[in-house]
Amino acid sequence: MNLLSFLEQLAAADAAASPTARRGALTQLAHTAAAALPAALLGVLTAQPAGAQTTAGTALDGLLLLLRVEQLQDEFYGRVPAGLVPAALQPDFTLIRAQQRQHIALLESYVRASGGIVAARPNYDFTGGRNGARAQVFPDVFTSTDTMLLVAQVLEDLSVRTYAYGVPLLINNNDQIDSVSRMFAVEGRHAAHLRQLRRQRGASVKSWISGTEAAALPTTAENVYAGEDRVLQQVAGLVSRDTSTLLPTTGGITAAEITAAATEAFDEPLSFAAASAIIQVFTY
Repeated sequence: MNLLSFLEQLAAADAAASPTARRGALTQLAHTAAAALPAALLGVLTAQPAGAQTTAGTALDGLLLLLRVEQLQDEFYGRVPAGLVPAALQPDFTLIRAQQRQHIALLESYVRASGGIVAARPNYDFTGGRNGARAQVFPDVFTSTDTMLLVAQVLEDLSVRTYAYGVPLLINNNDQIDSVSRMFAVEGRHAAHLRQLRRQRGASVKSWISGTEAAALPTTAENVYAGEDRVLQQVAGLVSRDTSTLLPTTGGITAAEITAAATEAFDEPLSFAAASAIIQVFTY
């Protein structure tokens, strides 16, 4: 069962104000969901924003880019001063870094098995100043808990969007795509958890990316949230659809909320060039 097709049926049932029609659409979903899940997941993995070319590259390109992002995160968590992390959060950060290192070990093995070379890590500067080559973006990243959590969120969101780029490139290798898809899910949990931690400290942020959130990086080209406001989607060869028009409308939901929900429904993949530009903000 195609997800967009189901949404169209559900929207039509809602527009007709017919409880029976709406119930029928939901019943159809219940009857077919189990059989449709593998195809639906594949559709998500291969989903593309309308007109975008974000999955250009080889499987090795994807693995190497994912490795660079995981190394970036590992270096970041390794440099966070212990005193900057509240005691209650220490186990969270310990677990996150341990999982990053597991990802790195597996990605390195896949790179080598694919004929690639694991290069030495670059130098890192998490202020975003590139060792004095530009103005610092996060000058207090390792002295302010709130800034540290913001940068951690940015890096985890970068990871999620990079996995959305890299996973489809592994479609012809069952073992790799299975493992890397699981790593993709773990990165999503990391991102959601860090957003929750920031929200507990007063930040106005959801547990997921919603549209183009406040730009935390210096230029549009380096903004990890650029393009997250798309509502046009093309899934598995279907024509482009404005997903905001497929969502049922009920009393009290504004047009802005519907549009936000449509942008939140998809993790937009970053292109290789876009992800690389963001990584370069923190390396030299």
